[in-house]
Amino acid sequence: MTPAFGGSVERLQLDRAGHQLGIVLERSGPRSAPLWLLLPALSTVSSRSEWKSLADAVGEQRQLVSVDWPGFGESDRPAIGYDASLLRSALRAVLSYLHTTHPGRISVVAAGHSASIALGLAAEWSPQWRRLVAVAPTWRGPLPTMTGWSPQQFSWLRQVVAAPLIGPALYRLNTSRAVLRLMLRRHVWVDPDLLTAERIREQQLLARRPGARFASAAFVTGGLDPAADRAWWLQQARMLQCPLQVVLADQAPPRSRAEMEALTAAADQLMRIPGRLGLHQEFGPLLAQQLLSGDGSVG
Repeated sequence: MTPAFGGSVERLQLDRAGHQLGIVLERSGPRSAPLWLLLPALSTVSSRSEWKSLADAVGEQRQLVSVDWPGFGESDRPAIGYDASLLRSALRAVLSYLHTTHPGRISVVAAGHSASIALGLAAEWSPQWRRLVAVAPTWRGPLPTMTGWSPQQFSWLRQVVAAPLIGPALYRLNTSRAVLRLMLRRHVWVDPDLLTAERIREQQLLARRPGARFASAAFVTGGLDPAADRAWWLQQARMLQCPLQVVLADQAPPRSRAEMEALTAAADQLMRIPGRLGLHQEFGPLLAQQLLSGDGSVG
């Protein structure tokens, strides 16, 4: 396993319904510094490497830990059913592990859909958090967002992608360089200069790791959604026992931006940063600066 942002790589085992899932973590910075847990956005190309530009900007000022979600990145990607409950179990395991090595309160910085996974543990874990930072947060997968349909209406598509022969072929088509370029340009990054052939190839390699299609299909079709409606946002936010900071992506797709703005009603602090759903990756140094400047004001 290769470090994604210059840290040391660790591996946890999660026992989930008889399946042993390996979860990969990476840790950088001094152990004595305040700890930030960086949760990457869920997507077809989800990886802890998304945090590299922020990690480079933070340097030795904080201890940073990031994780590849089960089914994504370098974590195990078995052919199982992926849902929000599984990801909450993975996050719970990560938090329990970190508590043994860093007993103080930590800051949870969650990008995109991972913000909804963190909010799902609001009542259980937030007393041990210094703050929750929701960066361009979402709670609904791409197809339910675009169509307004429920995740259950896309269960057939998850079954097709999971099927032998036709599933890999369909997934390979949808992770072509042309499709990935279109997705990244419309929804993730603002600067077209980021869409180099080398960068697209890197994203394709992430998307096409063995077994990656199962969790990816669950995300795209809403299988990782924690709830059926927007009211869940505010309900979970009210259960937090730590400050909530929302980072609004000024150029996010309209439907996603509307959900972010709904969550700001319950936020203790609102930050605005240019960018779309990948702002933590594209504008990592700016996000790092804002998080560092506000870190001392959090109780």
